[in-house]
Formats: sequence, structure tokens, C-alpha cells
Amino acid sequence: MRKAFKYRLYPNEEVGIDLGLLHFASLSDGTFIDNPRYSRKAEKTLEKRQQALSRKKRGSHRREKARRFVAKTHRKIANQRRDFLHKQAKRLVERYQTIVFEDVQTEPVVKRPKPEQDENGNSLPNGASPKAGLNKSIQDAGGGMFVEMVSYKAACAGRNVVKVNPYKISQICSACLRECPHKELDERTHICIHCGVVLDRDTNAARNILV
Repeated sequence: MRKAFKYRLYPNEEVGIDLGLLHFASLSDGTFIDNPRYSRKAEKTLEKRQQALSRKKRGSHRREKARRFVAKTHRKIANQRRDFLHKQAKRLVERYQTIVFEDVQTEPVVKRPKPEQDENGNSLPNGASPKAGLNKSIQDAGGGMFVEMVSYKAACAGRNVVKVNPYKISQICSACLRECPHKELDERTHICIHCGVVLDRDTNAARNILV
């Protein structure tokens, strides 16, 4: 008979978590959870198997075999990601009494940008290519699934999960709570123009999430 898992108690421990791309998660205590990027690592294998599938004759046994190989690769990626998320969620729920996330809906973020045209009907750059890479990274990370897992495990363990408005969490300084200029995505360091504090951008955001 399986024994019920007993969570260790750390009363009054709280943590803010910023889910990102460079790191899977940045915690308000300054620690990080690295992003395993399972889809990225399996790209070459998946590409070869998809190419092999496309060359097979429709309805043939060889095509069916190739299809199973592609499905197996997708299944392995999904299982790896799910296992990683379960383990990380368990560790957080073990450690913290209250876990705070930003309340973000990923669907609008990963939506494909609309095609744009000039007055003559010619296509204009719409950022589709860079956004495609960003979308793949967001989906590969599995942030939405992770929040659901943490919420479920927290409820079972008597922990609290809170979601807060993410408005300007990257612009506000977590040290002096004053707003700083907008940061581009490639700017990874928060440098406050008011109090001079220097922090990792995502750590600063995680601390604002906790506050």
C-alpha cells in the first residue's frame, strides 16, 4: 500500500515566481529553475523523422511505421516536460507556504501575428519569424501547465497559490518601488535609475510579483 507523502512544513515562507524564457522560472529569493528545452533538443531528430514520413507512399506500411516514429518523438517530449514540471512543482510546494505567480494568459501571446500589407498590396514585415521562435520557446516551457500543477499540489497540501496583476512588474524597481524606463526583451539586467540597485531582470520581476 502506497504511503501518503508528507510535506515538510516551513510556516510563513512566501515566494514570488516569474516564468520566463532564459530561465524557466526566477524566484524572488534570487534562485532560478533552468529551462530544459526538450523540444529544442529534439528538433533534429523530429525533423529527420518528419522528412522520412513525407517521403513514404500514402497508405503504405512504411509510411505507417514512419508515422509511429514521429508520434513516439512527440510523446517522449511531452513525457519529459510533464515529468520535469511535476518534480519542480512538488519541490516548490514542499518548500513554500504561499506561492505567487503573475496572472498571465498565454493564448494571446502565442497567437500568430496577422499578415500586413502596404497600400499597393505588398506584404510588410510583421515580426512573424521572431515571434515564431518566441512562441516555440513559450510552448516548450509549459508555463501554463506548471501553474496548474502547482495549484493542484498546493491545494492538496494546504498551501496557498496567489495570482497577481503583472502590470509593469519589469519596469518597477523592487527595491525602491519607483518606475524605471521600459526594457526591451534582450535587456536582462535591471538597473534602477533612482536608487542604483542592480538585479537580474527576472529576479526583480519575481520580487515585484511577491510584493
